[in-house]
Parts: sequence; C-alpha cells; structure tokens
Amino acid sequence: MKINSSKIAVISLLIILLSSCIDDSFDIPTPSGTEENEALTIVLDNIANDPTWNVISISELKSRYTPGLTPRMSPVLINKNDVLKGYVVSSDRSNNFFEEIYIQDAPENPTSGIKIAISLRNSNTKFNIGRAVYIHLNGLYLGETRNTNFSNDGVLTIGGKVDFNNPLQVAQMSETQISNHIFRTKVTETIIPKTIKIGEINNQIIGTFVRIEDAFFPTELNGLTIVDQNETFDTKRVLSVCNGSGFLNFIIENSPFANFSSVKMQSETGGTIDGIITKDFNGDNFVMVINNIEAINFKAPLCQPLDLSTFTTIFEEDFEETSGSGNLSIPEWTNFSQEGTRLFKSYTDSDTGNKATSIGAFRATEANTISWLITPKINLDNTTIELLSFESSNSFPDGSELEVLITTDWDGTETNIKTATWTTLPAIIVPDTENFMNWIPSGDIELSNFSGNAHIAFKYTGSGDPTMDGTFEIDNIKILAQ
Repeated sequence: MKINSSKIAVISLLIILLSSCIDDSFDIPTPSGTEENEALTIVLDNIANDPTWNVISISELKSRYTPGLTPRMSPVLINKNDVLKGYVVSSDRSNNFFEEIYIQDAPENPTSGIKIAISLRNSNTKFNIGRAVYIHLNGLYLGETRNTNFSNDGVLTIGGKVDFNNPLQVAQMSETQISNHIFRTKVTETIIPKTIKIGEINNQIIGTFVRIEDAFFPTELNGLTIVDQNETFDTKRVLSVCNGSGFLNFIIENSPFANFSSVKMQSETGGTIDGIITKDFNGDNFVMVINNIEAINFKAPLCQPLDLSTFTTIFEEDFEETSGSGNLSIPEWTNFSQEGTRLFKSYTDSDTGNKATSIGAFRATEANTISWLITPKINLDNTTIELLSFESSNSFPDGSELEVLITTDWDGTETNIKTATWTTLPAIIVPDTENFMNWIPSGDIELSNFSGNAHIAFKYTGSGDPTMDGTFEIDNIKILAQ
C-alpha cells in the first residue's frame, strides 16, 4: 500500500499541535485586595474631580516623541498627571513575550497601541489579555528600548527610567513602579482582532492586535520548526498572502523560549493568523508576534491568485510624456497644495532614466505641508474587479508620510477636496529603511468595493520640521479590470 507523504506531514503537525496545547483553565486574579481597589478608586476620583488630572489617548501620548530624529531624541519625562486607559493584548504565558506588555485603546477596532516595559515575569497572571488598565503617567518616561546613534527600533514604549548605560533609551518599570502606576480594573473584555491587509502595516498600528487572512507558509518552510532550533535569538519566518495576481509577504517573529518553538510548519493549507504588530530589534522590519500557537489557524485550502490574462487596462500613467522638471501638469489631473506651497513635480530618476513624479518638503519655509495629486475620474461601474498598482521610492525619508486614498463623491474642484469622503487604500508605500535607489511595488489593491466615478489621490504630509521632511517618488500607476 502506498502512503501519501503529505498526509503524514499533516497528521504529524496535528499531533505536535495537540501535544503542545496546554490546558488554559486557570483563574486570572481580579483586583480583590482592598489596597489595589482603593488605589484605583483614588485615581478615578482624581480624574473626575481634579482638573489637573486628564485621561489622554495613546495616540496623543505617542505624538510627544518622534523616533528616528538626527540627533536622536532622548526619552521624554512625563511630568503631568496624565492617565492612559487601555486594554492588554499581549501575553507571556507561552513565553513569546518577555518583560513587556502591549495595550491598545479599544477591545475592538483599535486606532493605536503602545508597549510597556516592565520588570515582571509571568505578567499574564496579573495583566491578562483583555484586562482594562489605567496608567498614571506622571514620573514615567516615553521613548524606545532600543535607540543608539546608529539604529533605533521605532517602537514607542512607556518605561520607568532612563537607561543607565544609554541615556537615549528607556528602561523597564520596577515592580514598585508597576504597583504605583498601573492599575487594573475588574473588567476583562474580549479582544477582537482587527482584520488588515499587508499594505496597512505601518507605524500607526504598532502595538495593536490584528488578523491577516489568506496567509500560508511557503513550501520551502514545510516541515521546519517555527523557531530555528539552532538560533539563540528570535527567529523570523516569512509568510505569504494572496494579493490580486500574485503574493505579498510579511514576517512573524518568535522567541527561542516560546513553548511552541518545536512545532513544525506545514504549507498544504492556509487561513488566518492573529498577533501584535511591532518591529524587530533594529527596527528594520515590521513583524507580527503571536501570543500562542493557536493564533495560527491554517485549516482552509490555499488561496489562489487572479489570472491577469482576463484583465484589461482601464487607466495608466507612467509620466513619460511629462516635462523633465518643474511642477507636474497633466490634463485632468489635480496637483493641489492644501497647506504650504510644495506641489508634486516632474522627476527623472537618475538611476533608471525613467520619468516619474516626486514630492517633498525638505527645507520648506512653511510650518506645514499637505499636498495632493489626484487622478482624473475613473469609471468603476463597467467592470467587476479592479486592481490598482503603482511603484514608490524615496529620498531623505524622514518624517513625512505618503497616503493613497480613493473617493467617489468629489466634484473635481480644489475647494471641495477636503470635504470629499476619502478612504485610505491598503497600499504598500516604500518604507524609510529602503535604499533610495529601489522602487517598491504597491501590491494589487482591489477597488471592487467602490462604484461610480472614482478618483485616486496621493496625499503627502510633512512633519513640519524642514530639516527632516523627506521626498517620495511615484511611478507606473495602473488599474487593471475585469
């Protein structure tokens, strides 16, 4: 009798998964001690009755520190009675997190998250997933746990002090500080992962609990353990997802101390994976970190990319017919400065010789720069599936941001750009860490949820610091449809 080796691999994986599962029937302590409850009551009373005590959002707190500045930014001491409320989304129960917790601003559809460095092991018994907590920030620091003159991790962190050995870094909160600053409520909410696309992974969602669909392990990882058994540091594994006509990749990172480190990966099926978005040690890559092996739910057939032979091009712009310099001017396109004076310019890439468009606010004299480049209207009613793609590159990639948006209710006038309904598209934008010579594909961005006459916009926002507002370049915009 012949034995199917792929079936053996699947059965083996199931056996390992079952054997690695640990009974989760344990009690999470609630704030039952009068001392802890009284401390929380005092904080809440101060918030309600003392105007110097304020609840602030995670986004507001994070806005006080800008990673990546040159020279590097030192940790910021919080010297006001600001209070942060959040929900715990990480757990060290599987040993994949160590002396840190992540909180986000809502149990479902969060807008921001943040890391907290704590000198506490087995923190899951105190700060379980979903636990609502208040953090009294006065006397704590905001910064990064990895920040040198040569690299930084870009993960904003609440710490207890400045690192003695490196004044650019924050150090962990001591156990005493934890007791005096982090207050548990009796509430534990169910954390609902926010489903995102690969193109939506950016600095804004660091620290939040997300789900990626249609994911799978590439065939070259089949049969390997999820953590490299010869590795003493965290192991990065590249996973793939279907994206239009092809595939996109993202990284999961796991600790060698994780209790699921010996689980073997299989590539015959795919599905969803849930985890917290953060960055690796040097901040070079976004990574997902999972709480446990059950976060990987690969039980569905592998997704299949679309066949582009059945698609036609309904819109295309490669900028080759534009002039070599000066502000970009193309019939029916809108090149608009909402704040400041900078417009998108014609640009010739010195490495490829190809023409493109660029935007940047380096050495701008205005306090703020917001610029828009908007396509002519594109009819989406005559097709069923539409795929947008483009390429982006950068120069001096500091501080500024580039977004890609779509609207179906803009009337085409500059005065109504701000009042139109714009939806951010999950496009991959060139990261700051990318070499300036490289052009990064956006991936295929599906527009099937939109109908009518649509406009695609590229929106540039400067940081307001003219010494660090970088430049983006855009080329080869195309929409394929079926």
